[in-house]
Amino acid sequence: MHVLTVAAHKGGAGKSTVSILLAALFAHARLRVVLIDTDEGQNTAFAWASRRALAQPAVVTIDSTARLTDLVGAARRHGIDFCLIDTPAGYSAMGRAAVEAADLVIIPTKCAAADRWALRTTVEAVREAEKPFLIVPTDVPPRRLGREAPELRLLRADLPDLASALWNGQLTGRRSIGQSIAEGRAPSEVDWRGVTSAECRDLWRRVMDAVPTGRAGAYAS
Repeated sequence: MHVLTVAAHKGGAGKSTVSILLAALFAHARLRVVLIDTDEGQNTAFAWASRRALAQPAVVTIDSTARLTDLVGAARRHGIDFCLIDTPAGYSAMGRAAVEAADLVIIPTKCAAADRWALRTTVEAVREAEKPFLIVPTDVPPRRLGREAPELRLLRADLPDLASALWNGQLTGRRSIGQSIAEGRAPSEVDWRGVTSAECRDLWRRVMDAVPTGRAGAYAS
């Protein structure tokens, strides 16, 4: 079993969004997946699951690190393929436990200056735990004439030392993604051929490429 933890110190970075998108695609691929919602303040993933007509992916909410350890162990014993952990903002005891449990930490970030600064704090904490990580740009303006938005180019220019860990794609349609989530669905279940769905699938493939070796180019110093 592979454990993927989605973490970011700054609120609003897109942790729950990325967790839901990946969980839905794992389920679509007929992989056994459980999404653990540890964000007591929001419980977005659990609220999304409560609106779904489909039984998969399984989503559970927990409120203690002991319960997290127990649940990850149970998932491993029951042959679950992937365990996704959606964490709260900041770096609480729950967030630290989720990072410690991870085979790969996925760090979503917007492109604004405050998000770039907060990203460094998250990366330092994940490196301290000696975990591989993948940085995912979220809520990015759409490409124009095939070129990335200036905001995303600025993000990449500001993170030259993390280039190997920075996904070369982007998640654009935050509004359309939010609408799908509010309906208990994911973009891949609404419009498989759409741009947002294609971006989600590209991210899923990048994660799948990173997981077998446990590396996402993330030990850059």
